[in-house]
Amino acid sequence: MAKKTKKRLSHRAGTPKVTRRFLDALTGTKEDTYRRVLDAIALSRRDRKTSPTKAARATSTTLKTMRKYAPSAVELHGSRYLITPSDRLPRHMRMLTPHGETVVRTTSSRTATRIADYNNAIRTYVMTGDPSGLASFKDKTVRSGGQVYAFATDRRTIDRYVRAGAVHFVDIYARGAAA
Repeated sequence: MAKKTKKRLSHRAGTPKVTRRFLDALTGTKEDTYRRVLDAIALSRRDRKTSPTKAARATSTTLKTMRKYAPSAVELHGSRYLITPSDRLPRHMRMLTPHGETVVRTTSSRTATRIADYNNAIRTYVMTGDPSGLASFKDKTVRSGGQVYAFATDRRTIDRYVRAGAVHFVDIYARGAAA
């Protein structure tokens, strides 16, 4: 009798290949699921003591869903799952530039973290009036998709956009239609 061997597939059947086109096609509950997966990954990276399973529970998702939507960010080491230090998952993120709020499409988790840190500094400035968090972003930019985006750090410019209602703090990720 011949011995049967299992072929190892790079992507299991039913597992989407996570690309920018995949992200553009997400709508409704699948888009919300993908955001929860990104939140779980970010939580696990921020607090290295938080396992991927606990991070998934905290963001109302599961490890299985994380492995489905972000296979490159969740690795199996021995019998434990760990989150990689960085990933290339696509994200559409809101960012305030000197020309107003714009959507930055990035596949770099490091760029996404930088934008998130900037948005936290903006939120702190708006809520407390303390501009010290903005200092580290003065004259800095991020590059994504062949474009360069400058961080808005001028207090008058930020105040003008906040008064106009052009700054959103509810969600850092832009909805599919807005992107």
